[in-house]
Amino acid sequence: MKFGQQLREALFPDWKFYYVDYPGLKRFLYEHVGKGYTADDEAEFVKLLDGELDKINDFQQTKSGEMNRRIEYCEKQVALITANKATDNAKRAQLNIIEREIDTVISEVYELAKFTRINFTAFIKIVKKHDKNAPFILKHVFNQHLNSRPFFKENFDELLLELSRLYNIVRNGGVDTDQGKDPQSGNGQNFVRQTTKYWVHPENVMELKLYILKYLPVLIYRTKGSDKPPNPAITSIYFDNENLDLYEGRIEKSEGAEAIRLRWYGDMDNNDIFIERKTHHEDWTGEKSVKERFSVKEKNVNDYLAGSFTLDSKIERLREEGKKSEQDLNDMDALSKE
Repeated sequence: MKFGQQLREALFPDWKFYYVDYPGLKRFLYEHVGKGYTADDEAEFVKLLDGELDKINDFQQTKSGEMNRRIEYCEKQVALITANKATDNAKRAQLNIIEREIDTVISEVYELAKFTRINFTAFIKIVKKHDKNAPFILKHVFNQHLNSRPFFKENFDELLLELSRLYNIVRNGGVDTDQGKDPQSGNGQNFVRQTTKYWVHPENVMELKLYILKYLPVLIYRTKGSDKPPNPAITSIYFDNENLDLYEGRIEKSEGAEAIRLRWYGDMDNNDIFIERKTHHEDWTGEKSVKERFSVKEKNVNDYLAGSFTLDSKIERLREEGKKSEQDLNDMDALSKE
């Protein structure tokens, strides 16, 4: 499919006047190349291109601000609904109205993400056509113009997290059931694992996230004491030998295959690092795959890996505090020494 058709099919009708005028830019380019492309033509083309860039950037910033204000409005309305003395049925009816408004915002966040992606592609395509057909090279100069209006770097994670939290509150009758919860708390250190993984085309990732958050709240990993926005990132460092035996075993799904890794959640300055071992078991064995782990402070990771740091003092402290069962403490001790 040619890009011009792809762009037409991707248009969100309500925003059709705010997309890159790709056909107009292409028409200008081909008409002037056919007549003998001059320096004046180049200046005019760059001016048109910058105008389109300003249009896209301004529109995206306006829509992002609008969506944030609509989310804030919904949050205030939910607070008012839960605080009033109406019957539960009346509150539920009012919350249903808010839920429909959230649905509308979710649809527009998806369209805005798609708007961002297709317009960025349009700029890349038209500059490539220019450099192929005109006697001037624009790519490097235009990249500087693009970076000065970085609409394509818009991060929708904060919007997603707010929408997820709001959906969860509305679903639970106006109560924020996740307030103050740590996503890592209460999980112990041993897990029976059963996962199914899917390949998702990059163009559909945002749509999938928005669909899932309506039914499952997004886990928020925030560094304790940090005022930075929550970071949904999960970072892993895997260990292996020079023959990549662990990697091969996981790829082939060999019975008993292991993965050993360091993992942390959220920002890079997170101080709690999990040391994990995942063991794969085939269905025919009658056993489930298992993930075992324990945490150490970031400052102690290198010493632990070098064999000069143990969990003895941590285990003793947890035993005194009564925060873990004796079985959990024994498992932690055994795992850390293997």
